[in-house]
Amino acid sequence: MKEQPDLAPAHRNLSVAYYNHGDRSLAAGEIAEAVRLEPGNSRFLLEQEQLLKRLDRPVKERLDILEARRDLLPDRYALMLAWISLLNRDGQHEKVLELLMNYTFHVWEGGEGKVADEYKNALFALAEKALSAGRAEEAVALASRTLSYPANLGEGKLDNVPDNRAYYCMGCAYRLLGNQSKAAECFTRASEGSQVPEPVRYYNDQPSDYIYYQGLAFHELGNDESAKKSFHQLIIFGERHLFDKVDYDFFAVSMPELEVYQDDIQKRSDDYCRRLIALGRRGLQETGL
Repeated sequence: MKEQPDLAPAHRNLSVAYYNHGDRSLAAGEIAEAVRLEPGNSRFLLEQEQLLKRLDRPVKERLDILEARRDLLPDRYALMLAWISLLNRDGQHEKVLELLMNYTFHVWEGGEGKVADEYKNALFALAEKALSAGRAEEAVALASRTLSYPANLGEGKLDNVPDNRAYYCMGCAYRLLGNQSKAAECFTRASEGSQVPEPVRYYNDQPSDYIYYQGLAFHELGNDESAKKSFHQLIIFGERHLFDKVDYDFFAVSMPELEVYQDDIQKRSDDYCRRLIALGRRGLQETGL
């Protein structure tokens, strides 16, 4: 480094070493220097975003960094996905859908399900916004789009992906339209599936958030005992497994992340448990059970 201080890969490697094995407070400065020295290197830009995400830097800060080099973003599928994910978190859901529908992804190992998740997140946010504004037909149209994925997203929908949220949203919309039979049909479909939460470690593991919408659907159908069971199961699972010691299976089908900055799988597991606890309590509060 002393002999070649302008060697960008050396700064990038120092960043990785600092984060994984040293003083993490120095990692962001080193990857930023690598990006400055090689502003056309899309890999460095992607790794900078991955690091800033690990460091919980604000969405706006990270979004500004990526959008300053918007010309590089289409170079890498993971970089486009990072931009889209930040836009979703920033509430720019219409822009997310526009980008998703006009870019062809080729899903990489470890990235399975991530593009589809952003697609669904944008549609659900817009559907629920339409529902709140009384635009029930629009809400039905948006929610129904989550039931299948456009070919350009690069992957089909796995058989075990639950649709409880979509059918719950459509049930609420049909009720608003005065179509009670259709609403009941959708709520019934939203109440389907296991009420027992599962851990999430690999790409094809489905988060148990759907049980929250299952509980809401049971409540709409007048089955409050089943609704309470759904919400309580979320709480029980989260409290039972919070702070469990977790690790990856060496023979995993696919790792959730393939990044140079080490992921904290323990934090991910703990956050998942906290989210399920919060959803269970929210369901009980919203339904008054």
